[in-house]
Amino acid sequence: MVTSAQMTGLIMAIVLPLLAGAVLYYLFWKKSSKIETGMMGAAGYGILGYIWQEVIYSFLALVLFANLPWLRNITGGAALLFAAAEALVSGIFIALGLYWGIYLTNTKQRSLYRSATVGIGFGIGYSILSYGFDLYYAIQINSGTYAGTEAAKAKILTMSSGMLYVSSYRNILMVIIFMGIAYAMGKYYLEKNYVQACAIPVVVYVFMRFTDVILNTYCPMAVARTVICVILTAMSVGVLWLWRRWK
Repeated sequence: MVTSAQMTGLIMAIVLPLLAGAVLYYLFWKKSSKIETGMMGAAGYGILGYIWQEVIYSFLALVLFANLPWLRNITGGAALLFAAAEALVSGIFIALGLYWGIYLTNTKQRSLYRSATVGIGFGIGYSILSYGFDLYYAIQINSGTYAGTEAAKAKILTMSSGMLYVSSYRNILMVIIFMGIAYAMGKYYLEKNYVQACAIPVVVYVFMRFTDVILNTYCPMAVARTVICVILTAMSVGVLWLWRRWK
């Protein structure tokens, strides 16, 4: 059975980022509702943008590993090179998902507020897709209706409730960071500087992803999680500081 602490952690990993996104959305809506519409649609584009890019990326990754199973067993320098390449490709897909939402929300009326709101939705999509299936399977396990693989079941049953609480905080930070990335993308997009608009999410996401890999490879898990949370917190504080100046 999945413990109540684990269930609480899974729920928090989804609900708390949703609440953080709702607060940010309200602040944007309160500021801009008198001069424009479409904020809800922008958030929806962000959620959908994360989902479709993640589904396509995950499908391509499954095909790659199915045809090249030796990739799962590489170690040392080759593993780091592969991690860097994987981070780059993942960053490109992140950029595509965000760019899609920003492009659509600026088709009829150009707006930096709606562009940033795409990032809020994107961060919410990240949280939902990261832990939504685990929560769904956990509910099935406890209700006796689980029909998935034993490996997936074992993964859920061995989840640390403490790490899930840390993930809840991390997901909140990701909502803020994606909002900042989308804001910067929207700014360059509206200035018709499309190359920089696409480069920003790639650079930022590759930095976060590869840093996470390095820390988890060479540091104990608790240390790695703590350091990456400190880095993400600093990035989020920077985003909020810039946002306050922009307001």
